[in-house]
Amino acid sequence: MATESGPRYAIYYAPEPGSPLDVFGRTWFDDKTNGNATAIAKLNPKRLAELSASSRRYGFHGTLKPPFGLNPSASLESLLNAARVFARTLAPVEIPPLELAIIGKFIAFTPTAQSAALEKLSAACVRAFEAYRVPLSDEQLARHKLNKLTVHQEQMLAHWGYPYVMEEFRFHISVTDRIDDPHEREEIVNALEKLAKPILGKPIVVRDLTVFHQAGIDQPMAPIERIPFGRSK
Repeated sequence: MATESGPRYAIYYAPEPGSPLDVFGRTWFDDKTNGNATAIAKLNPKRLAELSASSRRYGFHGTLKPPFGLNPSASLESLLNAARVFARTLAPVEIPPLELAIIGKFIAFTPTAQSAALEKLSAACVRAFEAYRVPLSDEQLARHKLNKLTVHQEQMLAHWGYPYVMEEFRFHISVTDRIDDPHEREEIVNALEKLAKPILGKPIVVRDLTVFHQAGIDQPMAPIERIPFGRSK
């Protein structure tokens, strides 16, 4: 069973370095450069940090294979080798233009339309790395179930270790944590619409996957290796 404090890994879409989406993410989550964001939102920098603490820890990404503890029979190198082999079989996937959306009570970038290709990619990632995932502990399963899951989501949780995969998958790139105050949430959305103007309404292309590592549940997720799709020439 997975431990509560042990290392975890994940397969994410991470924006290409230097792209407008990457620049936005680095600016939004960097305490040293989010002065413009706080000025537009009329928020204290400390408050903005509070509203995005968990999202900042997990990084600016779109989930393909949710975080998992590594199976004791596997190694990091075998996981990376599997990711390299898997990526060779893939072709670039275009994500429909992005918009800002409220999911539950947190704010995220989401595609303006469903994408069968993106859903297929996520499902393939979940399956491809399932053998590397250690089963969740009873405590972890119980914690997930506090979120009032549907019957199907509970089935996904039991089978894949996460409730929001396969038919429950919704691609998103989180920019805040849960914001309970609707007025504060609206302020943040308005600020984001101004800051993200170069990004909104434009498609992005997934050309690679990135393996992330987290030393412990309270530690940041950090990229280990970015792996391009297709065979290298």
